[in-house]
Amino acid sequence: MAKVEVKEVPEIRGFSTIKKVPNRAALQGDLKPNTIVIFHGKEGHELLVEIFKPDPNGDKVLPSATFAVTKFSGSSEKVDNAYATLLFWALKEGKSLGSPAREVYTKIDTSQSPPEVEVEVQVPLQ
Repeated sequence: MAKVEVKEVPEIRGFSTIKKVPNRAALQGDLKPNTIVIFHGKEGHELLVEIFKPDPNGDKVLPSATFAVTKFSGSSEKVDNAYATLLFWALKEGKSLGSPAREVYTKIDTSQSPPEVEVEVQVPLQ
């Protein structure tokens, strides 16, 4: 099983865009190194996501928080496996996970289809 750690993430300033997408594959064009994808739930049949680009001059601040964190490397279509890792960890440790979840992309290889990614999945602890 992948390693899970509890991490204090400081506030981050940047710029963000809210999007409604039908599925994770629709986000592939937005995935760039250092991009943070924040999942705000669903509206109808679409995912409500925020594409956040860190920038010290940004007009939005993501607040600091305590997260359960795991890293995932592999196909961008399989990032959801990291959420299963976090869920099993929370159940074992007696922790409660909150929302919204964040995915911090550190590497994207678009020469593959679907892209290969390295991402840190962060879910707030309640």
